[in-house]
Amino acid sequence: MIVGLGTDLMDVTRMEKQLQEDAGLISSLFTPAEIAYCEGKRYPAQHYAARFAAKESLFKALGTGYRDGLSWLEIEISHSNTGQPEIKLTGKVQEQAAKMGVNRVCLSMSHTRTHAAATVILES
Repeated sequence: MIVGLGTDLMDVTRMEKQLQEDAGLISSLFTPAEIAYCEGKRYPAQHYAARFAAKESLFKALGTGYRDGLSWLEIEISHSNTGQPEIKLTGKVQEQAAKMGVNRVCLSMSHTRTHAAATVILES
């Protein structure tokens, strides 16, 4: 059963500008593994924007938004061996999902040169 749904759209240019203006922003939003992945790409801002949209979508699906002590770093976006995006939850984010009875997190992400989008479905 679906217990949460969230979607988000991010402007890639805005993400790129914010990352250039605030050197500490990357490490406050993204895990070391996410940073390594994005920095290994030709256009890192597109990948950062997609991951930001995915994390924001998860907060929306949880129904909490970014508050109550939840951390961007408690959410890590990676890919399976087949390339499917995956979300790993830790800490208070994982606790909130457990309270909702979440046993499966589905993620879809997409990006162009100008926009990144993500949708998260939480199932129990």
